[in-house]
Amino acid sequence: MRRSHCAFSLLLLGSSVLAQSPPVIEEVLVTAEKRTASVQETSLAVTAYGAEELEMRGIGNIEDLQFSVPNLVISHNSQSPVTYAYIRGVGSDQLVAGFDPGVAYHFDGLYVGQPSSMPGDLWDLDRIEVLRGPQGTLYGRNTTGGSLNVITREPSSEVDFKADVTFGNYARRRYRAAGGGGLTDTVSGRFAVIAEEDDGFQKNSAGRDGDQTDYESMRGKLRFELGDTSDLVLTVQRFENKGRQSQKKREAFGPVELVPGFVVNIYDGATPNPTDPRKVAKNHPEELDLTNTLASAKLTWDLGFADLVSITGYIENEWFQTSDIDMSDNAVQFQNWEMETEQFTQEVQLISTGDGPFEWILGAFYFDEDLTTDYYFEDSSIAGFVFFNGGELETSSKALYGQASYDLRKAGGQPIRFIAGVRWTEDEKDIDEYQRIPAFGVDLAAVDGEKWTEWTGKVGADWFVNDNTMAYLHLSRGYKGGGFSIGQFDIFDPEIVNAAEAGLKAQFWDNRAQLNAAAFYYDYQDLQVNFLLFTLFTTDNAAEATIQGIEFEGMVMPTENLLLSANLSLLSAEFDSYQFSDTLSLDGETLNRAPEVSLSLTAQYSFSLPSIGSLALRADYYWQDDVYYRVQNIDRHKADSFHTADLRAILTTLDGRWEFEAFAKNVTDEDNQRGLTVSDGLSSGNNSFISYYPPRTAGVRVGFNLGG
Repeated sequence: MRRSHCAFSLLLLGSSVLAQSPPVIEEVLVTAEKRTASVQETSLAVTAYGAEELEMRGIGNIEDLQFSVPNLVISHNSQSPVTYAYIRGVGSDQLVAGFDPGVAYHFDGLYVGQPSSMPGDLWDLDRIEVLRGPQGTLYGRNTTGGSLNVITREPSSEVDFKADVTFGNYARRRYRAAGGGGLTDTVSGRFAVIAEEDDGFQKNSAGRDGDQTDYESMRGKLRFELGDTSDLVLTVQRFENKGRQSQKKREAFGPVELVPGFVVNIYDGATPNPTDPRKVAKNHPEELDLTNTLASAKLTWDLGFADLVSITGYIENEWFQTSDIDMSDNAVQFQNWEMETEQFTQEVQLISTGDGPFEWILGAFYFDEDLTTDYYFEDSSIAGFVFFNGGELETSSKALYGQASYDLRKAGGQPIRFIAGVRWTEDEKDIDEYQRIPAFGVDLAAVDGEKWTEWTGKVGADWFVNDNTMAYLHLSRGYKGGGFSIGQFDIFDPEIVNAAEAGLKAQFWDNRAQLNAAAFYYDYQDLQVNFLLFTLFTTDNAAEATIQGIEFEGMVMPTENLLLSANLSLLSAEFDSYQFSDTLSLDGETLNRAPEVSLSLTAQYSFSLPSIGSLALRADYYWQDDVYYRVQNIDRHKADSFHTADLRAILTTLDGRWEFEAFAKNVTDEDNQRGLTVSDGLSSGNNSFISYYPPRTAGVRVGFNLGG
């Protein structure tokens, strides 16, 4: 029987089942350290949710995770499909191609290089694991912030099928289906499909509405049992997204003084910028067309003394987007941006087995990516010009790593486990780039390349205070690769995070209560800081920063029917030394997307309905402190604190085959800002392009489940 990874799935079974034994918090199993272990005995800050809990929390995409995971901030670039993920104030603002993320994304163990390759849906999953803090040993490059690990459901010989439909306001329609089973005695398969669409949250009086969902995703998996000691899992997934992104200029339309005494007004005769954050008047036909194709093969071979695991993957990602830049119904400024990437990844792991005190893992990793991008900007005002840039970037990365632990408990000694790991990484990038501004006589091209090597790792000790309590202290080092800002002739070096973390994981009150806490301190060196001025994108490695904070994750089951949980994050992320310009020092200023306080609360009550089934009632609340989206820490780069609350009720029939759900998200209909990009020095002025989380949405879902 498949073991659940949801800590609270017992609550959905109704009091008739719960009454058979005292309520307890169910064990959650993760593979955060490449081997299966209880989250309570995994000595790092990790939050994991299984499929049932993801459904109960209404987490349908990667962005939804931030409302449940401590110190996680995720948002989309309002001008592209790129996803920004920050953990504890560490991430990446990828304004142009060529940047690497600071928070890695792994799909069934496969490293995904491009943030725009993150699929928009989370359907038919086994679980999601969010690893906080540098993961410089087992995960390596570009994990200075942490890692988002998505693990989909594996094929099995048991036949099952599930499907549901969701309808909501803004004409939302979502259709999902998944199923699988044995095809022969040694082959099993599984499929998952989803399609979702709505009419958009941003109303445009002069053109197409924006902030719209329109995507489809299909996944197929085959599992081959190759004898008694090995199996092979093949996965193919395709994701297509045509949902138009949202962006709105924060400032009012008006004249701009480009240089002293020279004033232009590209907004003469235009409809005034609407004050309603959900309304715009943009004439340019905005569009997004993204296609992502993934194929992977995972071979697991039991050698007796160890498991040999090989993960091979190929990802092809293509997208095109066109956007209105002047944000008005005057035909003045627009941009076209397209990018294509091809990624090949090969990783081999040798993982010890057995119950002895000494456990180890050895690995080798190879990554190769070819990226091509072209950008076009047109300004037809009196200061009109066209701007082209782009190029090709080839990236390769090689790594060797190992980690070992020794558990004195299993050797008849003290309740202490020692852990040490090391990783060697070599990154190489080669670029062929161009930039042209014909009106200004600019016609530039360059070919360049660079190679970086780095050692990272961790060392630490775990103390098992008793059967239900563990404390740990670890030192770790994380690394994010250097690179080029394509089309800007800009090279930057890697950044390094040296981290110390102390944690406590405890269950008490007969396992009806749980508290996990982590305190951390980061020495952040050569921080990659980027900004855009006119058409110039610049990256500095000049900054040094200190990050420190503490996180609490708690849950309690006061009765067999009631679950309460709370997460609290306290964060201080500041520049120690950063001279932004000759006249501006940012010493002591706050890093991007680093709220000082964030809080999430959950209450869930489940009870049986005689002759009908069980009903679960749930409320989720999230509050986040204000943040800055640019390093200068000025008011127009700031998003105010916000809160949001969700409500849902799920009725499950006695036989477990049918589910009926009613839900409302952002029930108080807040206009919460989720992102900002800036563009200064153009004839449209100093622009703050903002986007918002969805307004209040509500709907119903009907689901059918057979087996599984």
